[in-house]
Amino acid sequence: MYLKPLLESLLAQDYPHVSILIRDDGSIDNTPALLREFASRRSNIDIIYGQHVGFVQSFFALIALASPTAGYFALCDQDDVWQLDKVSRAVKFLGGYPTDVPALYCSRLALVSDRLEPLGYSSIPKKGLSFRNALVENHVVGCTTLLNQAALRLLAHLPSACVSHDWWIYLVVSAFGTVIYDTAPKILYRRHASNVFGIPTGTIDRWRIKIHAFLKDGNCKLIVRQADEFLRIYGSSLNDDQRRVIERFLESRKQFWDRLRYALSCDVYRQSTLDQYILKARIALDCL
Repeated sequence: MYLKPLLESLLAQDYPHVSILIRDDGSIDNTPALLREFASRRSNIDIIYGQHVGFVQSFFALIALASPTAGYFALCDQDDVWQLDKVSRAVKFLGGYPTDVPALYCSRLALVSDRLEPLGYSSIPKKGLSFRNALVENHVVGCTTLLNQAALRLLAHLPSACVSHDWWIYLVVSAFGTVIYDTAPKILYRRHASNVFGIPTGTIDRWRIKIHAFLKDGNCKLIVRQADEFLRIYGSSLNDDQRRVIERFLESRKQFWDRLRYALSCDVYRQSTLDQYILKARIALDCL
């Protein structure tokens, strides 16, 4: 239902050199037939038909198979629509950095209904995107991102535990490179039943999502596990300040009074005041 408009928007990009690598995650509907039909008409589409492993592992599989000669690498979801200058605008931003500097571009979202009716926009990260933010919050939505080749090489060591692929990418690149945020939305991001807890559209919606996330047991300890996995893989490459920040974050988990002291003086942050209070509460309750 949504895949065809996405593919059409990818093929319509005004950037002249776009190749599309698709991994089908074991679809049992008409998705494979639709993909074959598109690939038969264009030479710049390659398709991998795989077993069902979930969206996180599917993205990591595509990252591992990305061309070592491509200048840039973008991620996309199956149900969004890209504006015509999405790629060219991102390339222009990344082109201002040396090719040996890992760089990640991401942008604001234009929120739409399943019929592409405007619903609003995602929030702008007012405190800035950084390693201290990436440890405890993801503000990089995967379908908006574009990575340069230096950033892609950083991701060669894939994690055995992470919250999501885009959060992991944000964490890694923020530690060793630069993260660029574009306030101009270049993605029409559908909000429908399957992603209703993704991006809030208003104050009441935002509170509902935050309370749901706070009460949801399934995410407990995933943030800590992700930080621990990051330290295992990249710890030897961190500078002294980064190592101090992540080690303090992890070591404070051991006892309640340690967690409480850390919650009152933590040097990691989330973007909104509400989220920062929720962060402190979850730290104290050992639910990160």
